[in-house]
Amino acid sequence: MSRLVIGLGFREQATAQSIGEVLARAVAQAAMPDTAKLIAIVEDKAGHPGLIEAVRASRLPVETVTVDAMQRADARIATRSERVIRQRGVGSVCEATALAAAGPSARLVVPRMVSADRTATAAAALTEGTAP
Repeated sequence: MSRLVIGLGFREQATAQSIGEVLARAVAQAAMPDTAKLIAIVEDKAGHPGLIEAVRASRLPVETVTVDAMQRADARIATRSERVIRQRGVGSVCEATALAAAGPSARLVVPRMVSADRTATAAAALTEGTAP
């Protein structure tokens, strides 16, 4: 069974609208309506109010990813931001969280996209078989 994992990254000032915007765009761009979907975020952002509201509206399950897991997935990401590397130790938080949660054999199907207000990002990874 395939699983589409939407990785999210966002700044502290991101709103539910910004997070929801990139989440919806990533799902739409992946164009996999019959595939199980999951949101992945780095564990230290799980309590963000905008995230909680966006997740509630999406009705998708959430999986948290450790910073270590995110950094292990960094070698497989497509996007590199110098600012994010300095702050988080990975080139793209959303790509790294998507790939970390999707597992070692996952592939990136939607590279990083940025919200209109530039406060939130999303990417999608696809895994085949059973969930890791």
